[in-house]
Amino acid sequence: MYYKLSNTASKETLEKSLGRPFKYPQLYNENILINGFEEATIPVVSMNEKDVITPAIWGILPQNYQEDWSIFQNICNTLNTPLESMSTNLWYAKSLINKRCLIPVTGFFTSYLSNGVIHPFYFTRDLGLPFCLAGIYTVLDDGFLSCSIITCNADDIIRRVHNVGQTMPMILDEELHSAWLQEGVEMNEIKEILHTPHNYQIKSYPIARDFYKNNISYQSMLEPVFYDSVPTGLT
Repeated sequence: MYYKLSNTASKETLEKSLGRPFKYPQLYNENILINGFEEATIPVVSMNEKDVITPAIWGILPQNYQEDWSIFQNICNTLNTPLESMSTNLWYAKSLINKRCLIPVTGFFTSYLSNGVIHPFYFTRDLGLPFCLAGIYTVLDDGFLSCSIITCNADDIIRRVHNVGQTMPMILDEELHSAWLQEGVEMNEIKEILHTPHNYQIKSYPIARDFYKNNISYQSMLEPVFYDSVPTGLT
């Protein structure tokens, strides 16, 4: 389960990186840690509005859902959506056909178990540049979006510093962004996009174990912290 993200990019950096403006620039804030368990709002680029960056609730909800976000998430956590479940008849699988989105972040986190203790690892690009995760979304009755990150089997690089799970967020290279948002794409083409390895130079390193404490966030939290018997990360 990937329940925390980082987005430390400025509004201007995100707009330049994605080549489009924020629809509601006053709603975007830089965040060292975004906790998905707290009904967080994150920026996305959706098929509905390809030319702007819009806010979305992290944790996808059914199209006509009427109750509170927290009620649904306590029953069915949808911060992440496994790729293998997208070929089922489950309600959210339909979004893969016509409600795909880009989810820009500056980092995500994995966990490494060593000697009975779990240590967090941070994955990011040099200079904290943004990159995009593949996502799906729904449009709620009030017009607001809710979204989920598509996860896939972790590759060999991720597994080196993530031994408590077998998945990773689906990272999309920049040259695949337009294809991911294109309408009328057949399922076989969608699967081809999702199975294309990314070329981003992503690095990782261990960070402070305060990461696991809810509601704790401070400026230096994303800096490396090294431990005995724990990998130093990937560069």
